[in-house]
Parts: sequence; structure tokens; C-alpha cells
Amino acid sequence: MGLAGFGTTTFMLSFFYVGIDPSLTPAVFPVALFFGGVIQLIAGWVEFRQGSTFGATAFSSYGAFWIAYAVYGMAVEPRLPPDQVHIANGLFNLPWAVLTLYLTVATLRISGVLLAAFMCATVTFTLFTAANFMQSPGVFQWAGGFGFLTALIAWYASFAALINGTWGRHLVPTFPDPGKRLAHLAHHKGRPHSITASAGEKEAVDEDSAYR
Repeated sequence: MGLAGFGTTTFMLSFFYVGIDPSLTPAVFPVALFFGGVIQLIAGWVEFRQGSTFGATAFSSYGAFWIAYAVYGMAVEPRLPPDQVHIANGLFNLPWAVLTLYLTVATLRISGVLLAAFMCATVTFTLFTAANFMQSPGVFQWAGGFGFLTALIAWYASFAALINGTWGRHLVPTFPDPGKRLAHLAHHKGRPHSITASAGEKEAVDEDSAYR
């Protein structure tokens, strides 16, 4: 539910950075407020009750972000000096780029799908920040492009969780725990190949195969 809200709102907003008339941006605010904001806050609280530190932090944070974005766009931005709006917009996006970056590190121990989503989201927030400070239409378009990619991956992750949970088995791949697999590959990199593997090595190979 939280990933669906994040993906949907990001998808809508990205249209306004790749060429649609910016004056239509207020069309995003209701979706940002309720689906991106309230729904993600609810998802964050549910994750908290289930003991998921990452889910609680990520969904609660982005729920607050989308609510803040809607309030900022409706009540704050129209009151700012026109020649300073781009600076305020850059400052608004900057801390979320930092937050998304360190959440990305945590996804290394969750799944490859979330890692991809948060990597793209980090790039998206960074480009949004740079585009506002630089007032660069070209960077805005790149930001919108990465926003679409972020939304598509978030939708995929939401779809995978829904289908796998509904069917009760792992039908849609999410590539679990990529950090563990990378650590395993790094541990065995450069080791001489042996025809006869030890029991521990066979177990490691079997474990590695489970991620493929």
C-alpha cells in the first residue's frame, strides 16, 4: 500500500517535469495529500506495530513528505518572492535526497527491488534539487525521467508484495538480501577453484543459488 502510494504520486508529479504545463501542478496536490501522504503514514504505523524499523521509517517519512509537499504547493510557494522560489524549492528537496540516500543503504539487506527503487529515488531527488537551484529545464527533464523509473519500480515492488502475499508463495521475484549475496561473492572472489568442495562451501553455493 505504501509503495503504491509513493509510486502513483511520483508518477503523476514527473509529468510536470518533462514538459506538461507547470500551471497544472495543483492537480497533484490531492493525490499527494491523501494517497502519497495519509496512506503512507498509515502504512508506516502498521510497519511500526509489526516491528519493521525500515518500513516504519521509510513510509512515515515519505508520507510526511507528500503531505508537506501538498501544503507547500498550496499555501507556501504562492507567497514566496517569485525570484526566490527556485531556491526555496531546492532547499525543500535537498534533505529528502539525503534521507533517501541513507535509506538506500538499508535496502541492501532487504531486497534488490527496493534497492533499485531507492537508488532511483535518490537520483530523482538529487536531480530535482539541482534543477531548482540551477533553474535548468534540461535537468528537470532528467529528473522527471528518473521519477518515472522510480514510480515503475515502486509499483513493481508493490505488485510483487501483493501477489506473493495473496498467493502465499514467491511468484514475483524481488531478489532478497542483495547485500548478503554481494558479501558472499566478495568472500569467494579470487579463491582457487576446487573440484571437491567442502560441506561449508556446498552450503554457501546452495544459498547463493537461492538468490538467482
